[in-house]
Amino acid sequence: MVHLRTWIQATRPQFFTVIILPILLGTVIAWQQQGQFSAFYFCAALLGGILLHAAINVLNDYFDHLNHCDENNHTPLTPFAGGSRMIQNGTLSPQQVHIYGIILLAAGIALGLMLVWLRGMPIFWIGLIGVLSGYFYSAPPFALCSRGWGEVLVGLNFGILPVLGAYLLQVHDFNLTPVFAALPITGLVTAILYINQFPDYAADKQVGKANLVVRLGQAKAQILYDGLLIFSFLSLGLGIYFKVIPQLNLLNFLLIPLAGFAMWSLARNYATASALIPAIKSTIALHTVMSLVLILSFLVG
Repeated sequence: MVHLRTWIQATRPQFFTVIILPILLGTVIAWQQQGQFSAFYFCAALLGGILLHAAINVLNDYFDHLNHCDENNHTPLTPFAGGSRMIQNGTLSPQQVHIYGIILLAAGIALGLMLVWLRGMPIFWIGLIGVLSGYFYSAPPFALCSRGWGEVLVGLNFGILPVLGAYLLQVHDFNLTPVFAALPITGLVTAILYINQFPDYAADKQVGKANLVVRLGQAKAQILYDGLLIFSFLSLGLGIYFKVIPQLNLLNFLLIPLAGFAMWSLARNYATASALIPAIKSTIALHTVMSLVLILSFLVG
């Protein structure tokens, strides 16, 4: 009998911060700007976001098993890259993983439809984009991650859309502030996915999983990683300058040395999988800290 802990580990919960933090940000912006907060909608958004994120992770493991990507990956940096390895280690069968992913997806969709019924069609369109692009991120016939679209979709689904969606659940009125506030973390969450593709490069290339790192090659691909980090700080600075983002976010510029270290570490070690762990950890830390400062800045007004 499979233990509950195994089912939880299969969802890769160590990455749930990338969906929890933008939902927190959107909720706090709604409270700061409109003075509105519903604990029910906040909790529903968190639960729905986590269910859909878990489903995407589990289904990605299943489809990466079908295309033999994870089987051919002999340098997985679990828990950072290479999937959960539940199938490869014999912990769960492919069928169990597939069914589990579908159950999680169905639960997330059901909760989302309830929110659509309560709050209207804007939530439907945000959810529809998230569900379809999340499922077909790795699922045939589209397998969007193999067509150079995966990075864009991750930035959208774990950046702009959850921030805007959480805001709309609270306020029920469109505003550009959550969109602009989401841009810095959109760049950083994309960078998390992107840098995790470097240790998987050989396996992805072997099975034709043509993400941007495979398309560009590791040497050229590192330049785009630098661009994602620069974009995050640039959008943050512009948001502060145009008074869309509170000035307290000037504290986030103290993270520039950490960003520089991550860039340097990737440039030095992009072809050596095990040596990439410090750069991966730094990228996750950048996203987490910048998100928390953004949340705090709107919370204190």
